Amino acid sequence: MDDLTHEAFFDKAYDLYHRAVFAYILSRIEQREIAKDLMQEVFLRAWKQIDVGYEMGLDNCRYWIFRIAKNLIIDYYRQRTNRNETENRMRKEVLVQGAVVHSPEEAYEIKSNVQSIEAAISRLPENLRSIIILHSVGKMNSIEISKLLGIPAGTVRYRISVARKRMMLQLSDDNQ
Repeated sequence: MDDLTHEAFFDKAYDLYHRAVFAYILSRIEQREIAKDLMQEVFLRAWKQIDVGYEMGLDNCRYWIFRIAKNLIIDYYRQRTNRNETENRMRKEVLVQGAVVHSPEEAYEIKSNVQSIEAAISRLPENLRSIIILHSVGKMNSIEISKLLGIPAGTVRYRISVARKRMMLQLSDDNQ
């Protein structure tokens, strides 16, 4: 197996799984910039051990990559300090900066909407929050989420529905 084959394999694995890995990390960390950094570290570690993933094949290497992500999340929490407020503020600013705005009023409205949605997500219980993030941000379907979390796909679909309903209620209560 030559390096070009390994590189093509890695590129394909990244294309297939980077969104899901990011969503998984984001659902656990809840800080977008840190989740991006950890996702990069996941794929850097995967690249350093590409022989392992290559031997598993594309389908099975997904679980290997998620195991790397899980271990990095554990390491993150072990090393974490009390800087959450600053990181939360930065994450919200990045989200708002990513949107195209035409006026200060529009920028304020977008920022307000993002904050409302993030608040609604953060008020969800962990079992609903992680699933809705994996589904919405990670673009994972219920079967993929069920395999990742080890719960039935029907339970995943039910929790997605409950999470959406709760968020809608929270957002409509916030607007009144």
